[in-house]
Amino acid sequence: MSKVASSQPLDESLKNFSPTDPKYKVSDKYLPDKESLWPYAADQCGWVMVHNALRGEIIQFQETLAAIKARRGTLKAWEVECIQDVFIAHLYNMEEHHSTEDNILSPEFMKRFHYPDKLTDDHEAIFAQLDIASDIVKSLKTGDDTITTIGSLSREFDIYKECIFPHFREEETYGLPLSRAYFGPKEFQKIMSKGHEKNPPNPEAIGCFIHFNGVQSIRHFLKAEGIPYFLWYREVRRSYNKYVTETLVKVNALKAGVEPMYPKTSCFSCMSLSAVAEPVPFAPPYAASHDKSLGTQDGSSTNGTVLSDEAA
Repeated sequence: MSKVASSQPLDESLKNFSPTDPKYKVSDKYLPDKESLWPYAADQCGWVMVHNALRGEIIQFQETLAAIKARRGTLKAWEVECIQDVFIAHLYNMEEHHSTEDNILSPEFMKRFHYPDKLTDDHEAIFAQLDIASDIVKSLKTGDDTITTIGSLSREFDIYKECIFPHFREEETYGLPLSRAYFGPKEFQKIMSKGHEKNPPNPEAIGCFIHFNGVQSIRHFLKAEGIPYFLWYREVRRSYNKYVTETLVKVNALKAGVEPMYPKTSCFSCMSLSAVAEPVPFAPPYAASHDKSLGTQDGSSTNGTVLSDEAA
């Protein structure tokens, strides 16, 4: 079994952590005086919202495995395919997220403040554990006993959750306040924009981001970040449809034990942003708010329709 990331505090000194503590300052050129420039709370920023989406994905996959295991019996060919596809979608989202932290954010952070080593060092152990689960997923085959095979996968994936959730919390507790103290919102946006020019976000990751944060949070995020609302119709909506038709449909099928029927986008749909499924609730530190007017608890639309690219 691989060594997993520790859920213990980074060190004793962080019991009284403050992002304005002079010990984090690299030079007098950059001071920790930017927090007041941020127009929204830390738990409403994109970094936390991405974590929320990943938390939601992880819990969703745990629930999916539990449903398969509870049915007992053996794996069908379509179940193997769907499990592998759903897992790979999460793997890609995690790789993209940690690549952003390691290759875009961390280098910029370290120019202005001492970023705790553990926040980047943990990534290696986290992915080592995710690789163990990945090996099991790759080896799945038709006819495998669900109690034995899915049970083994569930145990390794649970260990992965036990190391990634505390890691998210540590980044939100230490890394996020430091970044907001040393960078204003426009400076931070410039860093992210530059990174996304080189490596555009995966559309399905954007769809996952929408699904697990919910409509109200997405509206607030677009406005707070100064993102033109028309982009919803051009890019964001398309990404959400991709997530619904290529991943969520498989999750729901695996939970129900019925081979998936893949929905098609209707060019006659006039559904708006309010049709996005309600966010899935998950554990602290940050939980997405519920919008009871949206969809069903499992995230599927109440009428099974996805959003049209052509809808206005």
